[in-house]
Amino acid sequence: MFSSRSSLSQRLLLGSALVALIGSTSVRAQGASAASDALPPPAASSTTSYTPSDFAQFAPRTALDMVERIPDFRIEETSGDRGLGQASENILVNGQRVAGKSNDARSELSRISARAVERIEIVDGATLGIPGLTGRVANVFVRSGRVEFQFNWLGQFRRNIEDQISVGAISASGRMGATDFTLSLSNSDGLRRGGVGPEFTTNADGSPIFTIDQRASFHADRPRLSGSVKREWDDGRILNANLAGELYLFTQRVTGVGVLASDGSIFDDDFRRTEDDWSVEGGVDYQFPIGDGRLKLIGLQRFEHGPTRGRFVTRERAPGTFFFGSQFDQVADEGESVVRAEYGWNAGGGDWQVALEGAYNFLDVTASVGSLQADGRFLSSPLAGGTTFVDEWRADASITRGWRLARGVTLQTTLGGEYSRIRQTSANGLSRSFVRPKGSAALTWTASPQLTVNASIERRVGQLSFFDFSSDVDVQNDVATGGNARLVPEQSWEAKVEATRSLGAAGSITVGGFADWISDLVDQVPLSATEEGIGNIDSARRWGVTARGTLLFDPVGLRGVRISANGTFADSSVRDPLTGERRRISLDDIRDWSVEFRHDIPGTAIAYGGFIGEDVNGTVFRLDQLSRSILTRPLSSIYIEHKNVFGLTVRAGLRNVTGASDGITRTVYVDRRDGPVAFEEGQWRRIHLIGTLSISGSF
Repeated sequence: MFSSRSSLSQRLLLGSALVALIGSTSVRAQGASAASDALPPPAASSTTSYTPSDFAQFAPRTALDMVERIPDFRIEETSGDRGLGQASENILVNGQRVAGKSNDARSELSRISARAVERIEIVDGATLGIPGLTGRVANVFVRSGRVEFQFNWLGQFRRNIEDQISVGAISASGRMGATDFTLSLSNSDGLRRGGVGPEFTTNADGSPIFTIDQRASFHADRPRLSGSVKREWDDGRILNANLAGELYLFTQRVTGVGVLASDGSIFDDDFRRTEDDWSVEGGVDYQFPIGDGRLKLIGLQRFEHGPTRGRFVTRERAPGTFFFGSQFDQVADEGESVVRAEYGWNAGGGDWQVALEGAYNFLDVTASVGSLQADGRFLSSPLAGGTTFVDEWRADASITRGWRLARGVTLQTTLGGEYSRIRQTSANGLSRSFVRPKGSAALTWTASPQLTVNASIERRVGQLSFFDFSSDVDVQNDVATGGNARLVPEQSWEAKVEATRSLGAAGSITVGGFADWISDLVDQVPLSATEEGIGNIDSARRWGVTARGTLLFDPVGLRGVRISANGTFADSSVRDPLTGERRRISLDDIRDWSVEFRHDIPGTAIAYGGFIGEDVNGTVFRLDQLSRSILTRPLSSIYIEHKNVFGLTVRAGLRNVTGASDGITRTVYVDRRDGPVAFEEGQWRRIHLIGTLSISGSF
């Protein structure tokens, strides 16, 4: 299961698993109660409050551990849009949005000790008077107190891949004087992945061109140092400030030994891609009472520097034969400055808020391409359209009103607009301005103590990736993409509905659906008779169904057993800009589902469980080729956990127990994909069984 160079890692993993297995099953985890104290399900009719005792059976270390165990609740990720805008995460801390952008809700909760949590309330977002919050929202109430420390570490061990031992975090949170603070050092993306397997390339008639035995590895680290402070005054003033610095160090390497079908000659392939980014972000918000309401002032500054390089070399082993290589270099500097003001008050039996936001974003990118010379060096020159400067000035205004229409029925409406001026200063550069209306309406209906329905419709204005204004080259697949100065942002009407049904002590389920009507879809389009790039397609549609839920089996005598499931199944339609036929949106979601089982054995500190799921995306449509990533089987894992190994929580597990492999298929055409096929590729890589070991604790 493990490579020979991982013998020490094997002993650590297997030894810790043995400790977890033979540890006294009659000893409870530190602070844990029997599994008969099942976590109560959410009540649909009103706010549901959870206290630390409700989570005792799980022996949580952080607030994140608690929130992730709430039945039928899923943390929504941040939108990632430029600017701040309305709330997009369904997490509040002491009634406030999580400050900052890169400081997402998961990161914030992972730095808060479970001992500092007083309670967690699940409420309907539309009732809170916070623009953008709809559906179920977790409000985590944290008490100020002594300094608490948390840490976690995750190891991963597998055949043919370097051991992953650098993922982990250590953090401190608490109060010093009158100021609350958090401080953390983490590496949340210590990626060590890859696989081995063949690549087959064939002619259109299926006859072989060559085969390659490949080995791929992906190595990434994202060390991050971050901190935040909060100060509250007796007169209602609140100050939040946060600062973070981060590195992103990424290396991808794919090597292979190939055989030409025509004459049996042998050649070597070597592809490397590196990215060495650094970024800093600082933010501050200050709110205070003024008049009949409260004013909140927010500022944010972010900067990122990111050099990347891709290099591909092919050498035939016979002397004097072909020797080919290409290289792509890009250096990008990005920045963002945001100021925002929000004023909220209550009048006429409802909550009001007026918000104004101004933002400035820029991208300064330089790119070059090179070819391998006979002496082994690369001769580089600037890439046409690859050096550009793009910036945007954006202003946003909105007014939000909360309405209580009837008993159990609340409505939140937002009306707003956005002004944007996008400028590109390079060859064929343009400066353009846009005015776009936007808004939303979100309804919550508590139909009964067991049933709540949330429905919303939103007019949304998308945001462009500034990198799409610049040309780039994929040297591994010999693919070029032209820059497009005429891009415009997507606009869409997005409607969704969800119904949550409480099953009492047996848990809760939520089902729903969504539909999007999109104009100016951003997708791959012809830029000229011979060039393609990212552009706009007039219209598209996307729709789907969602379901999630948690079943608790205590009522039927299986104490401590729970099953959580989540699924999204989607389809889409757009008219292809080349063929005129209807197809899916490129790389659109098809299905994303998972099922998790967990059993906390009553009267012990031991739990075990497993996971199975998959995330399937559609075909990537370029004008001269089709490609798609494939997973042969759903991903799966099993684990056993001991919640009190010398005061620590230790989990040992196995991933990919179903033996999944991943693959890429590619069909390349002679010219455009409405013509004859030039060749077809298939890459298949075995993932192998993966051993994992995690240790977490607090003090």
